[in-house]
Amino acid sequence: MKDKSERFWNKLSTNYDKKAKDQTFEQLLNRSPKYLQRDDVVLDFACATGLYSFEFASHVKEIQAFDSSSEMIVIAKDQANKNGNANITFSHTTLFDKKYQEGSFDTIMAFNILLYFEDTEKILNRMNKLLKPKGLIITSTACLGEKRTFIGIVSGSVIFILKKLGILPYLKFYKIPELKEVITNCGFKSIESDILIEKPAIEYFIVAQKSDARI
Repeated sequence: MKDKSERFWNKLSTNYDKKAKDQTFEQLLNRSPKYLQRDDVVLDFACATGLYSFEFASHVKEIQAFDSSSEMIVIAKDQANKNGNANITFSHTTLFDKKYQEGSFDTIMAFNILLYFEDTEKILNRMNKLLKPKGLIITSTACLGEKRTFIGIVSGSVIFILKKLGILPYLKFYKIPELKEVITNCGFKSIESDILIEKPAIEYFIVAQKSDARI
């Protein structure tokens, strides 16, 4: 049986690509490749329809991509078959699938996903375990707790109401320092961080390396 979150994302799958190709998308296409190597094995966490996997496939050896939305994965697989992307594997599953072995990934891409988990620490700790020593996470997160424009504030109010009505999945209203702290506390050292866009809400970019010591 599909849970509320999957039903929500399934409904968005048809028009997802058109809406996802925004300013943040373009920024991530420009900023991420320098952290990818030809022999990398990459995990695309919450890949949706595979937009980033398709863009970065030529930069790496292999991408294992997954999403909890069955409809998103159907679209991704169909596109992969049309494109002939032999080095991308799409799966309808979660981060905790046992097929993802500890210490098996060079990089994990986690774009616009961390705010959808109530227990972010659990997610980041799992990502840490899946990475090889010195492995990287490349993330972007909408920090909905930061000061926003008037439009952003109105949007935030609408989001709050929709959450209460059970229409939206869980959302965490991160502030930038809180996001950076939780990533550091889960065994990562920040390499690069920056604001990608400021309107209607701040989208924050963090590249962090798995560290030897945990706080």
